[in-house]
This record gives sequence, C-alpha cells and structure tokens, in this order.
Amino acid sequence: MEENPQNFFTVKQQQQQQHQVSFEPQAPAPTLSPCPSLAPLTVQELEAAHAAGVGDLINYLNKNAISGLLEYARSKGFAAEIKLVHQAGPPHDPKFTYQAKVGGRWFPPVCANNKKQGKQEAADAALRVLIGEAEKAVRTGEFIMELPVSGSTLHDQIAMLSHQRFNALTARIQHCLLGRKILATFVMKRGEEHLGTVVSMGTGNRCVKGEELSLKGDTVNDCHAEIISRRGFIRFLYSELLKYDPASNEGSIFEPSEGGKVRVKKGITFHLYISTAPCGDGALFDKSCSDLPAPQGSCQHQPLFENIKQGKLRTKVENGEGTIPVESSDIVPTWDGIQHGERLRTMSCSDKMLRWNVLGLQGALLTHFTEPVYLSSVTLGYLYSHGHLTRAVCCRMSRDGDAFKQSLPTPFTVNHPQVGRVSVYDSIRHTGKTKESSVNWCLSDELSVEVLDGTKGKVDGVKLAVSRVSKSSLFQLFRAQCSHVGRGDLLALPSYRDAKQAAQPFQRAKESFVRALQDMSYGNWICKPVEEKSFSYDEV
Repeated sequence: MEENPQNFFTVKQQQQQQHQVSFEPQAPAPTLSPCPSLAPLTVQELEAAHAAGVGDLINYLNKNAISGLLEYARSKGFAAEIKLVHQAGPPHDPKFTYQAKVGGRWFPPVCANNKKQGKQEAADAALRVLIGEAEKAVRTGEFIMELPVSGSTLHDQIAMLSHQRFNALTARIQHCLLGRKILATFVMKRGEEHLGTVVSMGTGNRCVKGEELSLKGDTVNDCHAEIISRRGFIRFLYSELLKYDPASNEGSIFEPSEGGKVRVKKGITFHLYISTAPCGDGALFDKSCSDLPAPQGSCQHQPLFENIKQGKLRTKVENGEGTIPVESSDIVPTWDGIQHGERLRTMSCSDKMLRWNVLGLQGALLTHFTEPVYLSSVTLGYLYSHGHLTRAVCCRMSRDGDAFKQSLPTPFTVNHPQVGRVSVYDSIRHTGKTKESSVNWCLSDELSVEVLDGTKGKVDGVKLAVSRVSKSSLFQLFRAQCSHVGRGDLLALPSYRDAKQAAQPFQRAKESFVRALQDMSYGNWICKPVEEKSFSYDEV
C-alpha cells in the first residue's frame, strides 16, 4: 500500500517509533526566546517521550552541550556547526554572538563574553529547543519531517527519506544489533513532484563464512547493505505483482506489456541511496579526491579511466571487510573445496551494481513476469567521486562505445542512472570494526524489521531461523506468483536453478555481460558453486 507523502511526515504517536524533529530552514532570530513552560509529563507521556528520543536529547544536554549536539546530529545523519555570527564591544569587554546550525536549520543566537562560553550556550539553546519541541510532539502526537524539502536536491530528499524511515523503524531495536555502519535504501517516486516512498532498506557489511553455505537456499550469503536492500526490493516487487489485476490496475506500479508480461508504469522511478561508496571499484580512491555536491540537474557522466587497474572486478573478503582483484583468485569455487577450507569469494557491491545496470534489479526469476527494472538515480553520503562511481556502476561497459549495448537482447540495455551526493546531510565515516548484524525491511513488512547475523546468513538469535530474504524464501514467493498467474509450466520446473535458467532472454543477456567483462580484460565473474542453487521446492 502506497504511503501518502503527507501522512508519512505527520502521523500519530502509536504509529511511530521515534521522534522526528522539524528542520525547516528559518531566519536567525534576533534574541533567544525561552521555550514555553509546560506542565510536567505524566508517566505515560514520559515513557512515550523517551521512546521518541527526548531522553537521548536530555542525556546529550547533561554531559556536554557541544559534543552532545554534534553527537545528536551524527546520530540523525545531519551536518552540524556552531558559528560565530557577530562580534561587538571593546577589547576589554567583547560580545560574541554564536548560533547553532543542524541539517540546514538555524537555532536561536546567544550572546556571551567569550568564545568558549558562546559555543557552549548556543549548543545548549539548540538542545533545549529540540527538547521542548519533542515534549510538545509527545502531547500532540504529531511528528514533523526533519529536513527542508524546498531548495534541497533530489539526493538530499532521498537521503532524508532514507534516514527518517530507518530511524522510525529501528527505534526500539537495540543499537548494537543494527549493524549500521552502512545504510542502503530503495526509494520509489511517482512522478517528479512526489517526494518519494522508501520501499526497502538494508544495513550491514559482512559476508557468510564458507562453512555456512546451504544446499537448501537457506543462507543469505552477502549481507552488505546494498545487497540486502536490493533483496528487500525484490520482495517489494513480488508483493506488487501478487496484488496486480490487469482489469483494475490504477493503484498498481505495473501496466501490461508485450508477451503477457508487465512493466513499471511510466513516471514511476526507483532510486538507490547508500551512505558511503559501494565496496570494490567504486571505492578505490583517496578521500581527498571526494567530490562536492554537483549543481542540480547535472546528469552527464564523466567516468575516470586513469590506469589499467581501474574497472577490474573485485571480490569481498570472507568474514571481513575490503575487496581483492579477481585475477588473484582465478580458481573456480567448488562445493567440496569450500567445505575443506577454500576461501569463499563474493563479488563486490560495485560489480553487482554494474550487473543491475545491465540485467536489471529484478533478477532472473522475476523476468518471467516483468520487463527489466532499472535505477533512475544513485545517491551517496560519504566518500563520493563522480568519475570513479560512474565508471564502477555503469560506464565500464561503455568504455569502447555502444558495441556491448547493441549486443544485448531487447529490452536489456546499459543503464546510466543519475548519480550524486547529498549536500545538507552529512554521512560521517564510521571507523572501527563493524557489527556482524544486518537489518532488512520492505514496504509490505509494515513495521516488521528482521535482524540477521551477517556471518551466518540467518536470523540473529538462538534458533538461527531462515531469513525472509534468503534464496529459499524468494523461491517461495516466485512459486506463489506462478500460482497467481496460472504458470503451471514454471511450477513444474524441478529446482531453483532450473527456474532461473528457464528465463532465456535474461540468461542470454547475462552470457553477453560475462563475456564482455572478459573481452574488456576486467576479469571473470565468480559464481557460487552450482550445488548451492540446485535445491528444489520440496527441500525449502
């Protein structure tokens, strides 16, 4: 069910799980207005206030206002500063006016006799305003969006929606379980004027150990945020297909196409947000080379090809972070080899995004029912380089012109999404070892968030249950869709692998893609052992 853009930002307390504060831009006030005096909160209101984040704000205020405000801003994903806006008075009695700014919003100015005190009081004033607004929101049950929409770019809006949805959904999940070093979301827009709706979300930065591979499709092999979010996006597409009625499809994202398939309606677009550069080719540059946000409407790709190593395929390191080139690991993975200790290799996120921009986001199974679904934009927070990102996620395949694109069967293509980074939002670099947890969610899950152990590929907990984004779970959705549209021929296929192989146009496009990677000297695409995909429905 589509979210009303207005209801998304103004909802009742019982429907929300976290307080969201107004960050509408406003002119600096000439004087500091005191927060309105309110009666003490009731026990119930106090509990609701702490769930809404008031408790955190008070903690930030109590320990140190400056570090507290900066920590609050980082937790929300906003840029923050405390700025000297005016200086007056003689040298023996100076007056310094400071103002705090968070996420594009200026808070009331304060005046002090020294700079240290001015910064402290400006941060203190901002936190007290936020506390007053939060307590008022608890009473009224209304929550307002966090960042300004007018004047912000598409990339700012996508980031805003992504972090608001993450914060609202995970407010009651223990922080250590979130695995949120990297956040990735897919956002759907219905036309240029529609702000957008987050339809899937993922966090994480881990891959399973080889010993955890499953012959029944029960393990999620790659728990990097982008990959998890895309698997949630596939679940979203299935949920839309299962309620699609060609006789009455006004509210659907799909419309009829050729050959009994459907396609995404014109005007409906999908946008990927990642809080940092995707691992692999898109992240192989020095931080000093990071680009500033480009002007609104700047869509021309200018990929960098500076040396022979750029563009090479790379694989993730098992149970760790970082990637290595595929030429250093030419051995074809085998099931028994991995079970005896051979390192499990998984293609980097940059390489998988490149594949999505050729074969589509939907994957093989869904192409039995729908035309390819492509990204309209990619937004990054931290570590953004236009030249490196465009090369990594699409322009590698156009290095030698349109020869590869013309070799693809219709309707596959080389998709070049708009790319950029956010401006008013600041995604800081998280240092240190990442958590092993990975969160996933899609729109049809409503408020149900699933937390995985990224090194095991199962739901975090004693039972290690099978995830809803695993191969076996997606295969069940595929079979449900087959039953929904009466595709007995597909239901008769004996295994998950057979169902994928039966998507012949997709497989031809995939073969062309893999061959082109070799011809362009980017390397060989490394797959998991064939046994890993050979499970049947009876084994699920």
